[in-house]
Amino acid sequence: MKRSLCALALFALPFASLAQDFPLELEADRVPKTQTGGDVFIRGARVITAAGKIYDRADVLVQNGKIAAIGPNLKAPAGVTVVDGKNRTLTPGFVDGHSHRGSDGTNEGADSITAEVRIADVINTGSFNVWQALASGHTTALILHGSANAVGGESVVMKYKYNRPKREAIISDAPRMIKFALGENVTRKTGGNSTRFPLSRMGQEAVFRRGFQEARAYKAAWDAFNKGETKQAPRRDLRLQTLADILDRKVWVHCHSYRSDEMLMMARLSKEFGFKLGALQHAVEAYKIAPELAELGVGVSIFMDNWSFKVEGYDSMPWNAYLCHKAGVNVSINTDGTNGTTALNVDAAKAMRFGGLSEETAIQMVTINSARQLGIDHRTGSIEVGKDADLALWDGHPLSVYSRPRMTLIEGEVFFERRDAFGIDDSSSIKNTLDHLPSAEEEPVLPAASAYAIVGADVYPVSGPMIPGGTVVIQNGRITAVGQRVSIPRGARVVNARGRRVYPGFFDAYSTLGLSEIGPVNAMVDDRELGQQQPDLDAATALWVESTHYGPARYNGVTNAFVGPSFGRISGRGAVIHTDGFTTEQLTLKRHAGLLATMPGGGGGRFGELEIDACDHHISEDLLLGGDPGDVHEHDHNPGDQHLTAEQRDRYFDMLGGRWWQDDGPAGPAGGQSRTTALDGAYDAALQYYTDRRLGLVPVDLGLEAMRPYIYGQLPMVISATTSAATASAIDFVKRRGVKAILRVGVGAWKDADMLAESGIPVILSPAGRITLGANSPANAWDPYDSPYTNAGYLVKKGVKLAFSSGSGDDVMLLPFRVGMHCAYGLSQEDALRALTLWPAQMFGVDDQIGSIEPGKLANIIITEGDPFELTGRVRQVFINGQPRKLQSKHTMLRDKYGVRVN
Repeated sequence: MKRSLCALALFALPFASLAQDFPLELEADRVPKTQTGGDVFIRGARVITAAGKIYDRADVLVQNGKIAAIGPNLKAPAGVTVVDGKNRTLTPGFVDGHSHRGSDGTNEGADSITAEVRIADVINTGSFNVWQALASGHTTALILHGSANAVGGESVVMKYKYNRPKREAIISDAPRMIKFALGENVTRKTGGNSTRFPLSRMGQEAVFRRGFQEARAYKAAWDAFNKGETKQAPRRDLRLQTLADILDRKVWVHCHSYRSDEMLMMARLSKEFGFKLGALQHAVEAYKIAPELAELGVGVSIFMDNWSFKVEGYDSMPWNAYLCHKAGVNVSINTDGTNGTTALNVDAAKAMRFGGLSEETAIQMVTINSARQLGIDHRTGSIEVGKDADLALWDGHPLSVYSRPRMTLIEGEVFFERRDAFGIDDSSSIKNTLDHLPSAEEEPVLPAASAYAIVGADVYPVSGPMIPGGTVVIQNGRITAVGQRVSIPRGARVVNARGRRVYPGFFDAYSTLGLSEIGPVNAMVDDRELGQQQPDLDAATALWVESTHYGPARYNGVTNAFVGPSFGRISGRGAVIHTDGFTTEQLTLKRHAGLLATMPGGGGGRFGELEIDACDHHISEDLLLGGDPGDVHEHDHNPGDQHLTAEQRDRYFDMLGGRWWQDDGPAGPAGGQSRTTALDGAYDAALQYYTDRRLGLVPVDLGLEAMRPYIYGQLPMVISATTSAATASAIDFVKRRGVKAILRVGVGAWKDADMLAESGIPVILSPAGRITLGANSPANAWDPYDSPYTNAGYLVKKGVKLAFSSGSGDDVMLLPFRVGMHCAYGLSQEDALRALTLWPAQMFGVDDQIGSIEPGKLANIIITEGDPFELTGRVRQVFINGQPRKLQSKHTMLRDKYGVRVN
């Protein structure tokens, strides 16, 4: 079902206008104001061509949809539309080598081989997610079948020509493509009940060999008939015909894969049978076999740093792109996208941070390299005379977190043009040039000592102004002095930090760090329990000190996190922890720091965002707004980061035959009792218990005892409230009951900013900046497209105290970069820093220990070279409890182990 955004928006308008006049985004608002007719002159931009040349300032002339000239001081022909590129960067439009946008169907997974089905039959260029891709600087993509079976359907290479006829979007001279898949998605072992062959990687190889052998026989039979050697025409079989076309290299293969063994099997199979392997998709372990892939001439289209989302992804690491490129493999970076605006530009920048690759090489990984893998590099993927004018114009340098897409053109026509609905552009942080990229090598950890003096750095205490050329003295684990003129204690180890910066360590305001390692493996998940009311659960007792998630978090400057259980009406007690320690006690800074609870529509898990252990479903937005349940498709990953309304979430779970909220009895939502009432009931039960207990009338109830400091306002309740209704209910509950609270709010919280500011309740927000799968969608189809990014700055400007959360364990390492991206959409860099340091420390009552650089506090600090929010900055040293910690992780160890193969 294709929804009408105008109709939905107008339906909502009378209700919105009763309370406040919010900006809307209707279909008419998505029509670019700049019209070119395919002829345009872009003046004075910095141009990254992706063809070996970068112009610091140049003009680009486009005529009849093609690039006609590039260079400085060109003259615009009369009558041609002129676009100002001053202080902006022009790149080729991004080419996404793996996407599912614009497709009304994803999988046909009944059989192991379904080569006869075609994505071209279900392309819908009017899908909102197509426009969101344009708003991200994307112009072209490979739209793939899903990975439910070994051989899926034929794919489509298309341009994101929003609302144009399908025939205009599909690139007619691109090679035919097909999706193969390997590993867990095919064997369906995650669900534990698959009866379809194959059930193993041995069986997967057998499927391909048997299929190709049958296709050879089919092809031979037709060859014999066509030569007149036989009189009876063979039965036409579309499945076998497609397999035969693969063997004849008329169809290129793109293969979903994760592990190095299965990738090597497929690469060698392609040589044995002679088919064209366009790219190994995802390819998270490609670095392990980079020399072999280079020798075989097989490219990879990868996730940059997604990892630990399932067993196959556990050895993924962010140096994959660097090691493969160094070995001579053609590397592209993809989104596997389903919806939302995507920060693929930031993923490209990670190739600079993790390996030190140049900006040109990084941009090539999302432009020309992808185009080569799709067989369309003769038309697009670089800015060269004669090519299609598929271009993206950026405010700022696209490889900086302080940038945003300004305009996206396909064949010289503008398909996206930024509209500043919130009026924040002039007050945002935009960086037009990249900082100097420091050496990619880690520095040796500082020797242990009882006292340190960090001298000569620009010190950012957060609680006060930056101190240029300052000194920080640490003694016995604590900061004893900060300033420009500070006495250095005798015997202190002096750390020369001139030209560097010192910050408090970053604080993740909610995470499952140390509680959940690999989501689909139940034995490795300890962040949830049965039952809806478990207040005495204690997260600090379950911290796994050997979790591999701590190291990458430290590597990027995260020294502390609030971790706690998820799911349930009252989930249990969370703790503020350090990201290093030998025991649970050493990891824990403050036990029982907050009691986690949920309000109506507030969801559970990752900030009320949908999280499904089955990990095999893809949801279309149209479906959630009332479409056909047949549109729920098995897919590569769970949509755990798609923001859904309560109504959409309930609809989804109804379709799965379950409920979002599993209550112990008939008092759940199906029985008519609201979760507000349930939480009030728990509060009343606790008060009654405390009275009865004083009178000796009841035995000890550990659950109600655990609630005591939260009921009496001594410690905060951390309440998930990710919809407006949930937020209003939570504020009402807090005011009536007099409890201390922190609210975990959602992507639409900007509409509740006045209400939140008036309440004085601080909030935790999941930052925008996702790159893969479901990325950064607004709460409603009629909300401005950039509201996930403007959300944070809007809240802070209204007076709301804010902190940020990864909501997971594996994503903690990305938190600084995702927060930094909000600065291009109205959040000041100073407030972004506070929201990652002092403000969360204040929320959880540990600001006397951490969160700023002040005498008496624990020395949880980081020394950086450059801006820690930027991909071109680096954390050089990390102190936790006043001692330097190794910048070592599972990722660095894998890098070092396999890096020797490409040196």
